[in-house]
Amino acid sequence: MLEKIRNIIAEMNVSDYRIVEKKTVSHQAFFVKQKLDQHRISDTTHTELTVYMDSEREGKKFRGSAGKEIFRGESEEDIRKDIEGLKYNATLAVAPYYQLVKDEKHSEARKEYDLESLLKTVVDAVQNVKDTATESINSYEIFVNENCYHIVNSQGVDISFNTMNEEVEIIINSLDGNHEIELYHDVKFAGKPLNEITEGILEVFKQASDRTKAVPTKKMLNATVLLSCEDNEQFFSYFLTKANTNTVFNRMSQVKIGDPTHEGETLGDKVTVELKKELPFSSRNLPFSLDGNRARDLTIVEEGVYKNYFGDQKTGYYLGVKDVAPAYNVVIKGGSKSIEEMKKEPYLEIVTTSGFQMNPMTGSFGGEIRLGYYFDGEKTIPVTGGSITVNMNKILGNMYMSKETKQYDNIVLPKTIQLFNVAVAGEE
Repeated sequence: MLEKIRNIIAEMNVSDYRIVEKKTVSHQAFFVKQKLDQHRISDTTHTELTVYMDSEREGKKFRGSAGKEIFRGESEEDIRKDIEGLKYNATLAVAPYYQLVKDEKHSEARKEYDLESLLKTVVDAVQNVKDTATESINSYEIFVNENCYHIVNSQGVDISFNTMNEEVEIIINSLDGNHEIELYHDVKFAGKPLNEITEGILEVFKQASDRTKAVPTKKMLNATVLLSCEDNEQFFSYFLTKANTNTVFNRMSQVKIGDPTHEGETLGDKVTVELKKELPFSSRNLPFSLDGNRARDLTIVEEGVYKNYFGDQKTGYYLGVKDVAPAYNVVIKGGSKSIEEMKKEPYLEIVTTSGFQMNPMTGSFGGEIRLGYYFDGEKTIPVTGGSITVNMNKILGNMYMSKETKQYDNIVLPKTIQLFNVAVAGEE
């Protein structure tokens, strides 16, 4: 299909084009409790065409683009109509001219993946989890996918590679007397050891059990808060958003290379953010972006100072960033304190949330607490409800990160972040 589109578009007077073909073979298993309900294998191909049209006004060059999926069953006549439509749409919304990636060629030997065996490994990992008197698996779905990419453009790009990714979506029930809750757990990975998958589900079992016993979170004005949740990823997205060529070019971020991450003195830990071309067990080990930019190791923030931008070809070109890198895998370096040290004084530890949100424009971060643990200096009790809101500009001067780190698919984070003087909304 890709070659068919190339042959047709070569005759149709476009300024530039890009074609991304993605073939996916997926082995899928659907379980009710621990009983297989359905096993399915799918084989799909998606071909996305983007057309670029250039124009000139008052001596300045402009470029517009439009894209759509071209379906396998389309005739040559249908494809020509699609391209004509894309050419027209590309003239309606134009931007300053930008150059596509040029002359990037890459063709690696296809990696062999035994999807059936990989699926069985993940099934075995979930089957190792046994129901307890109060917690049980309601249902789960497993997906093991091989993705083959072929990227070409009119500037000599011709890139082929394949990757593998896996996913488990699981629903867990917990019953304590008449109080029942349901938790949804979704984990993405590639080749993770069986025991780590099992341990992750058992951790959710414990959280589900504690949720049924949790009491309402109390209102606190100056609490020490420990963030030990997957939403720590949202916390660190602040730095990635600030250094993204898209937000910088569109003036949503004023960060310049060499700027500190915050103004004033730093009493706690300074943040270091790194991009990684490859990360063990990540589902995002893509060697190239869909624009054709090479993934590579790159330091974005080093000890609290912005060192590099990353992003897409278009806005990278506008900012003069050569060989702009995509951010597929991210590592946030651990800090100076152990979790044990952080837990010596009273604290509120938040382990699951309703989905914390980060506003990189204002620096506001926070959300609702689903499960936490309050330690008053003597005893620890599970709590639920309430919320926190902090401002990054105010807390970064006195924040600590744990030495211990944890990987969530394509990002490695400090397992716990320690914040001080946080206002907690809760019961009076």
